[in-house]
Amino acid sequence: MGVGPGVRFACSQKWIRRACVTAIFLLSLVPYLGGPIPVLAEGWSAPRTVFIPDTGHTADGLFLNVWRTERDLLGNPITEEFRPRTGFSSSGEADVIQYYEHMALVYLPNEAPEDQVQTLDLGRQALEAAKESGVSIAMARALERTVCSPANAGSCTNVVISGHTLRGPFKAFLDEGNAAAWLGSPLTEAFMAPDGTRVQYFESGILRQTADGDIEPLPLGRIAATKAQISTDPIAQPTDVPVYSEELFVAPPEAEATPADDGTEATDWSFGPGPQQGAWKEIVVSVSAQSMWAYEAGELVISSLVSTGTGNVPETVTPVGSAAILAKFDAQTMEGNISGEQYRVEDVPYVMYFDDLGNALHGTYWHSNFGAPMSHGCVNLPMDIAAWVYNWAPVGTAVTVVA
Repeated sequence: MGVGPGVRFACSQKWIRRACVTAIFLLSLVPYLGGPIPVLAEGWSAPRTVFIPDTGHTADGLFLNVWRTERDLLGNPITEEFRPRTGFSSSGEADVIQYYEHMALVYLPNEAPEDQVQTLDLGRQALEAAKESGVSIAMARALERTVCSPANAGSCTNVVISGHTLRGPFKAFLDEGNAAAWLGSPLTEAFMAPDGTRVQYFESGILRQTADGDIEPLPLGRIAATKAQISTDPIAQPTDVPVYSEELFVAPPEAEATPADDGTEATDWSFGPGPQQGAWKEIVVSVSAQSMWAYEAGELVISSLVSTGTGNVPETVTPVGSAAILAKFDAQTMEGNISGEQYRVEDVPYVMYFDDLGNALHGTYWHSNFGAPMSHGCVNLPMDIAAWVYNWAPVGTAVTVVA
């Protein structure tokens, strides 16, 4: 797939774009603002990739960061990331592109960190295509260079770089948030389109005014992807990629001891519930806390966030109860069929089976979303934690899973 040699990207007003990208990284700290910064639970990290079921595609990495803060402007992803036949950077290196409902993002690895995510100039391309097919009288007037009159100084903004202005509800829309950074400069004045709505073209998108007077982006990403013959067919949710929820990005604080309903002191979960079977060595897993604690002679020796079964079907429930490690394998390929869906994960490390149903504690290299249910029933451990537990716990070590 490709988008052809005519596609370019908008890189004007770079100082605004840098401020915007910096703001995105700062916004990732928003859950902690307005109060003391909590001590993060050991091993936690936000997911790198999420699945958006509304359109059946994933968002990943830097693109995910931008999408989370600019979702209304971008719309949902309508393609997966791909590399076009022609690059956009000066080095000629192939770049990564992803189309969203309203716009398209491009990753430029050789740019400065604050400029590595930019928008394709879909608005400019759409305007050039409109010119080739013949412009209306209204569009012809909108293409003329315009300046604000002194009398309208408060309600009109001159964009000198493009020779156009922002007025009325379009100006109000661009004055809020970071929309101006991602849309780029206006290429026309606002004008009446053939369908009777007022529109304004920008470098990377098109805005229109609804019958209610609100401003919204046109689905230019879908239009451009269709024109370029880029597939927008939904994909199946990838194994172990979670469905998007903003809750996935809120780090769980280390819980403190709080009074229980009966007046006694509740469990301090930073130390866990304590050994349950009275064994010399015991591993305790809590499904509700998505945490694991290992005890030796009654003393906590290591703890971590984990990921237990998703529980969306009976086969993916991590069973609660008392057990023990039955067998250990340095690495093993795990495969099976759940509700008609085949899965296969190769070279799963540090496998410690604790029942005869195939449930095990094991290392997990394919996700880092510990603290949230992610597995088919096993207990997913961070790689370093799994390696330590594997060497510490012999066959026969007690394992207790609590609710």
